[in-house]
Amino acid sequence: MRWRKTAVTLGLVGVLSVPAVGVSTAAPAAPQAAAAVSCRLLDFIGYYCGYHLSNTRADRGDSGAKVQEFQALLIFKGFSVGSTGVDGQFGPSTQSAVKRFQSSRGITADGIVGPTTWHYLRTPGL
Repeated sequence: MRWRKTAVTLGLVGVLSVPAVGVSTAAPAAPQAAAAVSCRLLDFIGYYCGYHLSNTRADRGDSGAKVQEFQALLIFKGFSVGSTGVDGQFGPSTQSAVKRFQSSRGITADGIVGPTTWHYLRTPGL
C-alpha cells in the first residue's frame, strides 16, 4: 500500500513538472533599454559595469566594449541612451545622452567620451 502511494505521488510530480507541449510559459523578452544595468565600485577604477576597464576615448561611429561600458554607466547615472539600450554602437541617441550628461555636470558638452567624461562617469557622487 505504501509503495503504491509513493508511486502515485512520484507520477503526479513527474506529470506536473513537464511543461505542456505547444504552450509557452515564458513572458516576451523586455526591450534592452528597459533592462537595469549592473555596475559595481572597484578600487582605483570607480564604477565598472563589466564591459571595459580602460577609459579609452570614444566618439560617434565607434563601437564595441568601450561603448557598451559608457552606455551602461550613462544608464546607471540616469541617462537614457535610446530604445536599443546597451548595444555597443555610438550612434545619435548615445551621443545625445553623452551631451546631456556632460551638460548636467558642467563640462564641455562635445559628445566625445574623453578623460574628463570618463572621470565623471566612473566617480561616485559626480
